[in-house]
Amino acid sequence: MKAGTTTLYRDLETHPQVFLPQEKEPETLVRFGDDDDAVRADYRSLFKGARDGQVKGEASTAYTKRPTHEGAAERARRICGPGLKLIYLMREPVARMVSHYRHEYGLHETSLPMDEAFAKHGRYFDYGRYAYQIEPWQEHFDDSRFLFLDFREYVANRHEAGKAVCTFLGIDPDALPAPEEERAFNKSDGKPVALGPVGQFIRSPIYQRGIKRALPRSLRERAMGALLPKARSAEASLSDAERARLTKRFAAEPPAPRPMPIPPSPLG
Repeated sequence: MKAGTTTLYRDLETHPQVFLPQEKEPETLVRFGDDDDAVRADYRSLFKGARDGQVKGEASTAYTKRPTHEGAAERARRICGPGLKLIYLMREPVARMVSHYRHEYGLHETSLPMDEAFAKHGRYFDYGRYAYQIEPWQEHFDDSRFLFLDFREYVANRHEAGKAVCTFLGIDPDALPAPEEERAFNKSDGKPVALGPVGQFIRSPIYQRGIKRALPRSLRERAMGALLPKARSAEASLSDAERARLTKRFAAEPPAPRPMPIPPSPLG
């Protein structure tokens, strides 16, 4: 969460050999408990538009939000099999916490000052404990199934990073169009937020699984920009003392998985 997953998702969906559903975060593996039949049915619904030979995927950040959600890795192994490929983006953890807070503040999910929110709610810290989050996945999948990416390297070399992901997925890296480098998706400040009756409709399965598929993205984005309120901006910043305290806490955690180095673009 807040480590570039939406931007990578939007980049990958431009590849002709990739099928990603319009609903980026269906949370299929954590929505139905241990009802495997419901999980399979949901994936069939998500991927019914895929063409033969396309790689299919989704990007639910809930799958590494322990302890809020547990059991996703075991369920993924049971439902998807040992050949599933897993991509995990990591961001400097204190910066991720700050972005997470700004995201929730913008959506009116918290009104607490930043330092107070971090002290009261453990999720901000827990979601950035990368070794802890990825541990159950490593218990159920072979090391060759993982690609770990560093947020800063991804942002600095988006096209090369995307091509590396394509190679990992076994598809043609040269078929990946160059991204819109100036655009980063799902920034917290100023984006339309799904509040009120319109927002409730946008979050509904009727829209996410039906209407959304039929509307061009440009039209959807213009409509949401016109109909939905903008996320409020969090003016507060993290105090130096709190940043130092959090940095020390993260340093005491087991080390995060080593990300794959991304070669710089040959064009500089």
